[in-house]
Amino acid sequence: MGLIMSTNEIVSSRMIKINSFPILDENVSLKSALDSMSKYSLGVACFVDKKNQFVGILTDGDLRRLILNKQSPLPALLITSAIEFGTRSPKNIKENDTISKAIALMDESRIWDLPVLNELGNVVGLLNRHNL
Repeated sequence: MGLIMSTNEIVSSRMIKINSFPILDENVSLKSALDSMSKYSLGVACFVDKKNQFVGILTDGDLRRLILNKQSPLPALLITSAIEFGTRSPKNIKENDTISKAIALMDESRIWDLPVLNELGNVVGLLNRHNL
């Protein structure tokens, strides 16, 4: 892989693979989500439901907004479901889409992280600006 890539390259060739970023149950606490995000050294966690369907994302930006806007004590926030502070049904991309489509979506939406889904709606990877 060189520094220059084809934007016709498919998303699956550049995505962060499963087991390299947190994919969590949608009911996990904020404390558990933060622990997972720290374990993987990524500022993002994806959430799935009981059928393993993608339902949301929590990013460092969500956490920053939480700290600035919520007036609840920190211990109360840590036991709350993490997805409550993230984004339900966020932007995502399919594993066989092109990198150029992913870049355009990230630019248009002003996002750094883009969950990659298969045709069944399961998380199969994650794109981050650093991968591109």
